[in-house]
Amino acid sequence: MRAATRGTSESVVSGAPAKPDGAPASGRTGPAGFFPVRRKVLVLLSFVGATMVVLSAFFVLHLYNTQVKDRSRSRAESFTEVLAYAAKQAKSPTDLEAIVRALAATSRIELVAVADSGGTIVATSQQDWRGLGIRRLLERRPLDVLASTPDGLVDGANPDGRYSDFARQIALPFSKAPGIAFIRLKTSASVSAQRAAAWSLLVWLTAGVIISVLTISLVMQRILVAPIEALRVFADQRGASRLLTPLGPPDEVSIVAEALSDAFFATSQGEALLADLAETDGLTGLGNRSHFKAKLDREIAKATRRGGMVGVMVLNLDKFKDINDTLGHSSGDLILQRTAEILKICQRKGDTVARLGADEFGVILANIETPEDSVEFANRFIRAVGAPFRVGAHELHQTACVGLTIFPQDGRDGEVLLKNADLALSRAKQEGSGASVLYRHELHLRAMERNSIERDLRTALAQKQLVLFYQPKVDIHTGRISGAEALIRWRHPERGLIPPDLFIPVAEQCGFITEVTQWVLGEACRQNRAWQQAGLTKIGVAVNVSAVDLRRPDLSDIVAGTLIAHSLSPQYLDLEVTESMVMRDVDVVIGTLRRLRSLGVGIGIDDFGTGYSSLAYLKRFPVKQLKIDRSFVRDIADTRDGQIIPKVIVDLAHALGVSVLAEGVEDANQLEILRSLGCDEAQGYFLGKPMEADEFEAFLRRAADGMHPDATVREIMAVAPSKAKVVPKRPVRMPGSAA
Repeated sequence: MRAATRGTSESVVSGAPAKPDGAPASGRTGPAGFFPVRRKVLVLLSFVGATMVVLSAFFVLHLYNTQVKDRSRSRAESFTEVLAYAAKQAKSPTDLEAIVRALAATSRIELVAVADSGGTIVATSQQDWRGLGIRRLLERRPLDVLASTPDGLVDGANPDGRYSDFARQIALPFSKAPGIAFIRLKTSASVSAQRAAAWSLLVWLTAGVIISVLTISLVMQRILVAPIEALRVFADQRGASRLLTPLGPPDEVSIVAEALSDAFFATSQGEALLADLAETDGLTGLGNRSHFKAKLDREIAKATRRGGMVGVMVLNLDKFKDINDTLGHSSGDLILQRTAEILKICQRKGDTVARLGADEFGVILANIETPEDSVEFANRFIRAVGAPFRVGAHELHQTACVGLTIFPQDGRDGEVLLKNADLALSRAKQEGSGASVLYRHELHLRAMERNSIERDLRTALAQKQLVLFYQPKVDIHTGRISGAEALIRWRHPERGLIPPDLFIPVAEQCGFITEVTQWVLGEACRQNRAWQQAGLTKIGVAVNVSAVDLRRPDLSDIVAGTLIAHSLSPQYLDLEVTESMVMRDVDVVIGTLRRLRSLGVGIGIDDFGTGYSSLAYLKRFPVKQLKIDRSFVRDIADTRDGQIIPKVIVDLAHALGVSVLAEGVEDANQLEILRSLGCDEAQGYFLGKPMEADEFEAFLRRAADGMHPDATVREIMAVAPSKAKVVPKRPVRMPGSAA
């Protein structure tokens, strides 16, 4: 049959472990009340055997009784025939008594008696019975029977099992009517012989029954029970066991086994296909994340037994979302398929390549010698992926970043290794396109810190842990306080004061930055309005806006609503954005900045000179102020070359009609040089450190007529009105006006 050709049909399970009767062959338990065929057959055959033994016992007992009676009757017939013949020759009771005594002398006769027709014993082997009535020896019923059967032999009733009584009618010459001959036989010897024969027969019959039952049991075990049990094991293991071809032609069990084998074969093929599909990426044909993790666990187990290292590489394509957005998802699919083919070509024998996510691929580097080998392999993958190629009419140069981790030094578990590789990949993305980073323990510490910050940041606003510090801005030509920059700090209950460069990037990544920005805007406007109501000098407060907020289309609505809620004029609010922010999605950013500028809110570009701004775009931005980065101010007094970039920025800003502020001023020398270069405002610890609201309010109260309260600072910045520079004011461009 077909099942046998696939090695799935046999009458006895091959290699299956021995199980007690009734126990399922696999680890699964049978249904409640499970009663196996073997036990049913055993019970049935035991019942049949016991019945046959009982029937044999009844047969032997009946045969025993029948033979005892038949033998006694046969002897009684012989003896009574002799007695009847002798009685015919007797002339008188005396002659008959001699015959009776001679007959009673045999060993098998206990008593002989002859009675006349009236029932009186006339001759007997025992003298004391003469003259007595025969009824003492026989009951009335046998006498009645004798009367009805004159020629027959009648059994007499004898409660003693050692003897048998018989009686019959005989002719008496000396009597007109027939007489009665009575004979009592000794049966003990005959009974013993017959009993021994009966027991012997019973033993043989019982042995025959047992042998027959065992033979039938073995035959049924071979032709019925064993195939059914093997079929049960085969079904229980869903075709995992192997069945031998049954003896003889196919039978019903063979047909069932064949049907089960076909069903299991089809099911196993379907399950294998589903399992393969479940672990395969449909687009690239590579294994997916579950396949990758299972393979990684096996490689770790091998490396644990044999020793050695296993590298885990996670490769991520750069700016893949931009390709999907610009060229379409079909082009993105082609790039993913190309990347998969390149990785398969570059992999070594024994390595495993899988697609872990949307644009993320994983490679298991088996049997590497040193961590440096994994870095070399990663760079090879990056170079191969970065080769130029065409998608339709577009020529692309796809780049990628790689994170690496090594077993066993970076972890002994697949999940840990993947997590560490992701941490290394995040660091590689920060370093830029084409970077490969090998995991270091400090990356884990940074990730833990980031997770801690992200977890605690969500409760910081609700528990009022965020606080604003204010750092004054000073006009370096007049000494007047021109404004303040609101700097956010986080007063953590356990870690103390946390600077913004630690938690603002985390807030941007976890999507919490919008709530933080709204709180900063609201708090800065509220505080500035409170200072104005207290009669202090009216100044503008600058608030930093993140790149995420700058790309929000409703940022102008949020700012307008905040100003209205706190009754603050827009001229007292400035928004500062970094140079790199405004160069992302330029058209969107320009539209947002123009809407904000139309409200009357000032726009400043922070850290100018450190990014990659284009002058063609810069003249289109409705900017009120450029801020020279502190890195340029720090070097401004060292050499003359340190003044070149600040001078260029100042001249460029003034040519565009924009004021210039230098941040990070630490001493009087830097302040003097900045003033000589034509810088308009300054900010730094020399002019005032960041202060909390109460401290800054006291600072403003000491600033008489808005002048800096420190006399030393006022003396440095004191100049004649005629020498004071007048910065040309650039007319504000409204949205839609010419650039």
